[in-house]
Amino acid sequence: MQNLYPLFEQNRVLKKELLWSLRDYSFGHLQVEYADYGDGILQGCGIRVEGTHLVISPGLLRCQGFICMMKEEERLEYTVTERPVSLKLRFETDRRSLDYILYRMEPVLDLDTVCKEKEFEVCRFRLQEGAELRDTHTCFEDMGTEYNTLQYTHAVWGCPGGRSMAPVMTARFARELLQSFDCGPEDMAFAWLCLDRREAMPREILTDYVSRKSGRRMEGASNQEMFREMCEILARMQHGGGRKRERSGRRQILVD
Repeated sequence: MQNLYPLFEQNRVLKKELLWSLRDYSFGHLQVEYADYGDGILQGCGIRVEGTHLVISPGLLRCQGFICMMKEEERLEYTVTERPVSLKLRFETDRRSLDYILYRMEPVLDLDTVCKEKEFEVCRFRLQEGAELRDTHTCFEDMGTEYNTLQYTHAVWGCPGGRSMAPVMTARFARELLQSFDCGPEDMAFAWLCLDRREAMPREILTDYVSRKSGRRMEGASNQEMFREMCEILARMQHGGGRKRERSGRRQILVD
Protein backbone atom coordinates (compact mmCIF):
# COMPACT_ATOMS: atom_id res chain seq x y z
CA MET A 1 0.00 0.00 0.00
CA GLN A 2 1.31 3.44 -0.91
CA ASN A 3 0.19 7.08 -1.00
CA LEU A 4 1.43 9.35 -3.76
CA TYR A 5 1.62 13.09 -3.04
CA PRO A 6 2.57 15.46 -5.91
CA LEU A 7 5.11 18.23 -5.26
CA PHE A 8 3.81 21.56 -6.58
CA GLU A 9 7.09 23.18 -7.50
CA GLN A 10 8.26 25.34 -10.37
CA ASN A 11 9.17 23.54 -13.61
CA ARG A 12 7.67 20.26 -12.38
CA VAL A 13 5.19 18.46 -14.66
CA LEU A 14 2.00 16.99 -13.21
CA LYS A 15 1.93 13.52 -14.71
CA LYS A 16 -1.30 11.56 -15.06
CA GLU A 17 -0.39 9.37 -12.09
CA LEU A 18 -0.17 12.48 -9.92
CA LEU A 19 -3.54 13.77 -11.16
CA TRP A 20 -5.09 10.38 -10.38
CA SER A 21 -3.61 10.63 -6.90
CA LEU A 22 -5.26 14.03 -6.35
CA ARG A 23 -8.57 12.65 -7.58
CA ASP A 24 -8.43 9.58 -5.36
CA TYR A 25 -7.43 11.55 -2.27
CA SER A 26 -10.19 14.18 -2.59
CA PHE A 27 -12.95 11.63 -3.12
CA GLY A 28 -11.49 8.98 -0.87
CA HIS A 29 -11.12 11.28 2.15
CA LEU A 30 -14.85 12.11 2.26
CA GLN A 31 -15.88 8.54 1.57
CA VAL A 32 -13.78 7.27 4.47
CA GLU A 33 -14.82 10.05 6.88
CA TYR A 34 -18.55 9.43 6.37
CA ALA A 35 -18.48 5.72 5.58
CA ASP A 36 -20.65 4.70 8.55
CA TYR A 37 -23.12 7.61 8.31
CA GLY A 38 -26.71 7.24 7.17
CA ASP A 39 -27.97 9.02 4.06
CA GLY A 40 -29.00 12.65 4.57
CA ILE A 41 -27.51 16.07 5.21
CA LEU A 42 -24.03 15.91 6.75
CA GLN A 43 -22.93 19.54 7.11
CA GLY A 44 -24.12 23.01 6.23
CA CYS A 45 -27.38 23.55 4.30
CA GLY A 46 -28.50 26.33 6.63
CA ILE A 47 -31.65 28.22 5.66
CA ARG A 48 -32.44 31.91 5.79
CA VAL A 49 -35.36 33.95 4.46
CA GLU A 50 -34.67 36.87 2.11
CA GLY A 51 -37.89 38.53 0.99
CA THR A 52 -39.85 35.94 -0.98
CA HIS A 53 -36.88 33.58 -1.32
CA LEU A 54 -35.39 30.80 0.76
CA VAL A 55 -31.58 30.77 0.61
CA ILE A 56 -29.82 27.45 1.20
CA SER A 57 -26.15 27.69 2.19
CA PRO A 58 -23.49 25.27 0.83
CA GLY A 59 -23.26 21.86 2.41
CA LEU A 60 -22.41 18.16 2.24
CA LEU A 61 -24.93 15.37 1.72
CA ARG A 62 -24.81 11.60 1.51
CA CYS A 63 -27.04 9.86 -1.03
CA GLN A 64 -26.93 6.08 -1.51
CA GLY A 65 -23.46 5.99 -0.01
CA PHE A 66 -21.99 8.75 -2.22
CA ILE A 67 -20.89 12.10 -0.76
CA CYS A 68 -22.20 15.09 -2.72
CA MET A 69 -21.22 18.72 -2.26
CA MET A 70 -23.43 21.74 -2.77
CA LYS A 71 -20.73 24.31 -3.48
CA GLU A 72 -22.82 27.46 -3.88
CA GLU A 73 -25.91 29.02 -2.33
CA GLU A 74 -29.23 28.01 -3.83
CA ARG A 75 -32.22 30.37 -3.95
CA LEU A 76 -35.81 29.22 -4.16
CA GLU A 77 -38.92 31.40 -4.36
CA TYR A 78 -41.81 30.52 -2.07
CA THR A 79 -45.47 31.55 -2.02
CA VAL A 80 -48.45 31.34 0.34
CA THR A 81 -50.13 27.93 0.20
CA GLU A 82 -51.91 27.69 3.59
CA ARG A 83 -50.70 24.08 3.60
CA PRO A 84 -47.53 22.44 4.97
CA VAL A 85 -44.71 22.72 2.44
CA SER A 86 -41.51 20.68 2.58
CA LEU A 87 -38.22 22.10 1.33
CA LYS A 88 -36.36 19.09 -0.03
CA LEU A 89 -33.12 18.34 -1.77
CA ARG A 90 -33.90 15.90 -4.58
CA PHE A 91 -31.24 13.75 -6.23
CA GLU A 92 -31.10 12.19 -9.68
CA THR A 93 -28.39 9.82 -10.87
CA ASP A 94 -27.25 9.74 -14.52
CA ARG A 95 -25.15 6.70 -15.41
CA ARG A 96 -25.35 6.95 -19.20
CA SER A 97 -21.73 8.00 -19.64
CA LEU A 98 -18.90 5.45 -19.52
CA ASP A 99 -16.59 8.15 -18.11
CA TYR A 100 -18.48 9.39 -15.05
CA ILE A 101 -21.58 9.19 -12.86
CA LEU A 102 -23.54 12.45 -12.70
CA TYR A 103 -25.39 13.27 -9.47
CA ARG A 104 -27.92 16.09 -9.93
CA MET A 105 -29.13 17.84 -6.79
CA GLU A 106 -32.14 20.14 -6.98
CA PRO A 107 -33.92 22.07 -4.20
CA VAL A 108 -37.71 21.82 -4.46
CA LEU A 109 -40.76 22.97 -2.51
CA ASP A 110 -43.16 20.07 -2.26
CA LEU A 111 -46.70 19.88 -0.84
CA ASP A 112 -46.06 16.17 -0.37
CA THR A 113 -44.20 16.21 2.94
CA VAL A 114 -43.23 12.52 2.74
CA CYS A 115 -39.67 12.02 1.46
CA LYS A 116 -39.35 9.52 -1.34
CA GLU A 117 -36.18 7.70 -2.37
CA LYS A 118 -33.28 10.13 -2.89
CA GLU A 119 -35.20 13.02 -1.29
CA PHE A 120 -34.07 14.74 1.92
CA GLU A 121 -36.10 17.33 3.79
CA VAL A 122 -34.21 20.43 4.95
CA CYS A 123 -37.14 22.17 6.67
CA ARG A 124 -40.86 22.78 6.31
CA PHE A 125 -43.33 25.61 6.93
CA ARG A 126 -46.99 26.54 6.68
CA LEU A 127 -47.44 30.14 5.56
CA GLN A 128 -50.71 31.98 6.07
CA GLU A 129 -52.08 34.76 3.89
CA GLY A 130 -50.80 38.14 5.06
CA ALA A 131 -48.12 36.65 7.34
CA GLU A 132 -44.33 36.81 7.01
CA LEU A 133 -42.17 33.73 7.08
CA ARG A 134 -39.58 33.85 9.87
CA ASP A 135 -36.30 31.96 10.16
CA THR A 136 -35.56 32.83 13.81
CA HIS A 137 -37.01 31.30 16.97
CA THR A 138 -37.65 32.74 20.41
CA CYS A 139 -36.79 29.51 22.24
CA PHE A 140 -36.31 25.78 21.68
CA GLU A 141 -40.03 25.05 22.04
CA ASP A 142 -40.77 27.69 19.39
CA MET A 143 -38.85 25.54 16.87
CA GLY A 144 -41.92 23.30 16.74
CA THR A 145 -44.25 26.16 15.69
CA GLU A 146 -46.29 25.03 12.69
CA TYR A 147 -47.40 28.33 11.16
CA ASN A 148 -45.27 31.01 9.46
CA THR A 149 -42.01 29.60 10.87
CA LEU A 150 -39.24 27.41 9.50
CA GLN A 151 -39.48 24.05 11.26
CA TYR A 152 -36.67 21.48 11.40
CA THR A 153 -38.19 18.57 13.33
CA HIS A 154 -38.62 16.54 10.11
CA ALA A 155 -35.22 17.40 8.60
CA VAL A 156 -33.24 14.39 7.36
CA TRP A 157 -29.70 14.41 8.78
CA GLY A 158 -27.27 11.53 8.52
CA CYS A 159 -25.28 10.51 11.59
CA PRO A 160 -23.06 7.56 12.52
CA GLY A 161 -25.20 4.45 12.12
CA GLY A 162 -28.33 6.16 10.81
CA ARG A 163 -30.20 9.46 11.08
CA SER A 164 -30.62 12.07 13.78
CA MET A 165 -31.98 15.49 14.66
CA ALA A 166 -30.84 18.66 12.87
CA PRO A 167 -27.83 20.30 14.61
CA VAL A 168 -29.62 23.67 14.69
CA MET A 169 -32.12 22.07 17.09
CA THR A 170 -29.68 20.25 19.37
CA ALA A 171 -27.50 23.39 19.55
CA ARG A 172 -30.48 25.52 20.64
CA PHE A 173 -31.46 22.86 23.17
CA ALA A 174 -27.88 22.82 24.52
CA ARG A 175 -27.71 26.60 25.00
CA GLU A 176 -30.98 26.66 26.93
CA LEU A 177 -29.89 23.63 28.92
CA LEU A 178 -26.73 25.41 30.07
CA GLN A 179 -28.83 28.37 31.22
CA SER A 180 -31.31 26.22 33.15
CA PHE A 181 -31.68 26.29 36.94
CA ASP A 182 -31.13 22.54 37.37
CA CYS A 183 -28.19 21.99 34.98
CA GLY A 184 -25.81 19.39 36.42
CA PRO A 185 -22.43 17.99 35.30
CA GLU A 186 -23.90 15.36 32.95
CA ASP A 187 -26.16 18.01 31.39
CA MET A 188 -23.18 20.30 30.85
CA ALA A 189 -21.19 17.49 29.22
CA PHE A 190 -24.06 16.70 26.86
CA ALA A 191 -24.60 20.38 26.02
CA TRP A 192 -20.91 20.98 25.29
CA LEU A 193 -20.86 17.94 23.01
CA CYS A 194 -23.86 19.30 21.09
CA LEU A 195 -22.26 22.71 20.66
CA ASP A 196 -18.92 21.23 19.59
CA ARG A 197 -20.35 19.35 16.60
CA ARG A 198 -21.03 20.67 13.10
CA GLU A 199 -22.64 17.35 12.19
CA ALA A 200 -25.77 15.82 13.66
CA MET A 201 -25.52 14.39 17.17
CA PRO A 202 -25.18 10.58 17.03
CA ARG A 203 -28.63 9.11 17.60
CA GLU A 204 -27.37 6.74 20.28
CA ILE A 205 -26.08 9.60 22.45
CA LEU A 206 -29.20 11.72 21.96
CA THR A 207 -31.65 8.95 22.81
CA ASP A 208 -29.60 7.84 25.81
CA TYR A 209 -29.57 11.35 27.29
CA VAL A 210 -33.29 11.96 26.69
CA SER A 211 -34.15 8.51 28.07
CA ARG A 212 -32.20 9.13 31.28
CA LYS A 213 -33.71 12.59 31.83
CA SER A 214 -37.29 11.61 31.02
CA GLY A 215 -37.39 8.14 32.55
CA ARG A 216 -38.77 6.79 29.26
CA ARG A 217 -37.11 4.48 26.75
CA MET A 218 -36.66 6.54 23.58
CA GLU A 219 -35.03 3.96 21.31
CA GLY A 220 -36.90 4.02 18.01
CA ALA A 221 -38.62 7.34 18.80
CA SER A 222 -39.17 9.77 15.93
CA ASN A 223 -37.64 13.25 15.85
CA GLN A 224 -41.06 14.68 16.70
CA GLU A 225 -41.36 12.47 19.80
CA MET A 226 -37.81 13.38 20.80
CA PHE A 227 -38.57 17.07 20.37
CA ARG A 228 -41.65 16.93 22.61
CA GLU A 229 -39.73 15.11 25.33
CA MET A 230 -36.83 17.57 25.09
CA CYS A 231 -39.31 20.43 25.58
CA GLU A 232 -40.54 18.67 28.73
CA ILE A 233 -36.97 18.27 30.00
CA LEU A 234 -36.21 21.96 29.52
CA ALA A 235 -39.45 23.00 31.19
CA ARG A 236 -38.58 20.95 34.28
CA MET A 237 -34.96 22.01 34.45
CA GLN A 238 -35.59 25.70 33.90
CA HIS A 239 -37.78 25.70 36.99
CA GLY A 240 -35.71 23.30 39.08
CA GLY A 241 -38.39 20.66 38.76
CA GLY A 242 -36.20 17.60 39.36
CA ARG A 243 -36.14 14.45 37.27
CA LYS A 244 -39.68 14.19 35.99
CA ARG A 245 -42.64 16.55 35.89
CA GLU A 246 -46.09 15.35 36.91
CA ARG A 247 -48.32 14.90 33.87
CA SER A 248 -51.59 14.31 35.74
CA GLY A 249 -52.29 17.96 36.55
CA ARG A 250 -52.51 19.74 39.88
CA ARG A 251 -53.17 17.57 42.89
CA GLN A 252 -55.90 18.59 45.32
CA ILE A 253 -56.68 17.63 48.91
CA LEU A 254 -60.35 17.75 49.82
CA VAL A 255 -61.23 18.27 53.50
CA ASP A 256 -64.75 17.47 54.61
